[in-house]
Amino acid sequence: MSSAPIRVRKGLGLVMALGVGALLLASCGTKHVTIAHLNGRPALSISVPLSNVGCTLSDVCVAVGTSSASAGPTSVGEFATPNGLWSNLTLPVTTSPLVTSTACSSSQCLIGGSVSGRDLLWRFDAPSHSVTIVNPPPGGNGVRALTCSALNCALIDTSTRSTAPRFGFSADGGATWSNPLAMSWASGDVITSLSCGAVFDCVVSALTTQHQLQVFVTHDDGESWTARSTPRSWTTLSSLSCDNLRCVGLATVNGTSAIVRTNTFARTWSSAPLSQHANALACVTLSSCVAVGQDAKSSPWLVTIKSGTTSSTRLRYVPTPLLGVACGSKVCGAIGVTTVLTVPLTLKSST
Repeated sequence: MSSAPIRVRKGLGLVMALGVGALLLASCGTKHVTIAHLNGRPALSISVPLSNVGCTLSDVCVAVGTSSASAGPTSVGEFATPNGLWSNLTLPVTTSPLVTSTACSSSQCLIGGSVSGRDLLWRFDAPSHSVTIVNPPPGGNGVRALTCSALNCALIDTSTRSTAPRFGFSADGGATWSNPLAMSWASGDVITSLSCGAVFDCVVSALTTQHQLQVFVTHDDGESWTARSTPRSWTTLSSLSCDNLRCVGLATVNGTSAIVRTNTFARTWSSAPLSQHANALACVTLSSCVAVGQDAKSSPWLVTIKSGTTSSTRLRYVPTPLLGVACGSKVCGAIGVTTVLTVPLTLKSST
């Protein structure tokens, strides 16, 4: 089960009351600046909460949300052009879908979840601004995580026959999938993140039923998995983004949100704390990222981390915490339950 719906539930309660390179963020001596304000926009539908966002390398972003409510729409979507104009997106007519994950490449995004006890998998095409149904691997009853790089995509779903999740790979952008392989080490676990830095090299993080953090890697496309240790002070790991054997992610370290990185494919890690609670992290390169979440007063919070500088951003017309963020090559998209926001990474800052 993805953590996205949990974030949505938390956000709803509040409605009602960045590749190659080293991440140049140090735990001390980091320069802090404040960026000119960014304006949020109300979601085109406020009856269904937004839960997932993705951005292609062509800087077209897509935001979707689903609801199990019996009245009104059960799914909503919208897309943004590189200049930040958000428009309505028509989604496939599906009964009671649940969207849990999104992954994008150069000009398309895969949107995964569950519907009627089976995997749900849609494809968003950026040039045509359209969404179509694609066939997931057979025998699944819910996509937990997705990752894509060019046409190489991987997913983790749950099985109709076992408590162990399954790992599947596609070399054609999700049109066809390999026979899924059981991930026995993750039986009963909650998958929190998946990223593949190369075709066969992937990192997965998960939480056990005892809420213990597990990190495993594969170098053979899911045929075998190797456990990696993390510091005892870490309780969560999410928003993984890998390039070859380098990764950046978002962790909870001693109860505080932190950006973490590894240059050794999860053998060793370093961390740098963030000033507020982060719900999600997305990166253009390992040295250019955006983190979103909320401050101590439950107000929305967004920072960019670029070339060693952490930049706070003044947000206007963003009524609730930001729950998700995704980045293209020059633009990122962020969402709250009823808000969309475009973040150009060329924003000028002032000290």
